[in-house]
Amino acid sequence: MGSTPKPYAQEFIEKGYCIIPRAIDESLIALVNHQINAFRKRNDGLLDTYSLLVEGMLNRVVNLHFSVTSLQQVFCQAMSAGAEVVDFYGRATLYTSLFFELGSQQALHRDTPYFYSGVDEGYMGVWVALDDVNENNGALIVVEGSHKLPEPDLIALREKFHPGEKVPPSSPALFDAYNQVLCDAAKACGLSTNVCNVNRGDMILWHPSTLHGGLHHNDKSRTRRSFVMHITPKNMPIKHMDYFFDRSKVINPVEKTYLPIGSDRLISAGDQIDFRHVKSFSSKELGVL
Repeated sequence: MGSTPKPYAQEFIEKGYCIIPRAIDESLIALVNHQINAFRKRNDGLLDTYSLLVEGMLNRVVNLHFSVTSLQQVFCQAMSAGAEVVDFYGRATLYTSLFFELGSQQALHRDTPYFYSGVDEGYMGVWVALDDVNENNGALIVVEGSHKLPEPDLIALREKFHPGEKVPPSSPALFDAYNQVLCDAAKACGLSTNVCNVNRGDMILWHPSTLHGGLHHNDKSRTRRSFVMHITPKNMPIKHMDYFFDRSKVINPVEKTYLPIGSDRLISAGDQIDFRHVKSFSSKELGVL
């Protein structure tokens, strides 16, 4: 990080997040939204067949960047605009992404149980606004300084929800309880929850241990298009709750396959686009724009 962190880096270190205004060019934002409109025109019939739209909007689409390729350009611009932060842990690559039109409306949570690398600093969250976003259409919220809160008693939590048995990769009840302990600790410490009102093209970066979530999407006449990128250094192994809550499990090195994007960035190879963790399609089935 260097001896004198730059302003955004310093804010990230102190607060656990930072906002970089106008990180993405307006012309690229316009192209992304144009391609998303084309994607929807092509695929809404298929998505309706499987009830994959939520209130008529795309919600929690994993790796849409394999079909809407301008999102790959967003990744490159975002990494350039936030280089002083995103490369803290090593040259950042794109691990996975999420796309939303409907606000995520998630309760406050830490990402680490689902993005566990075995080290404290192997993952980072990056959020780009493709629409103007405020309290009415599901703004992101963050608890300032929550990345400094110590971990709860993971063994006690594990034994409460999975006594004498292995924790599965995903355990919603355990995840909720873990985050509730952290929220209670944040409240006891007097940490403030900040609403991130942003304009399209603005970018939010958060530390892997920062509590964050999304407000309710009240004004359904407005979309809340946003692109979330989960970034890691090259070949960083990422595990889930079964490893996070059992630190005796060995995390072995991995050799991932990447695709080069732009002049000097990499994205994890693949072609599957997942909708709400319900059904996946290949980019060939959905079309590549």
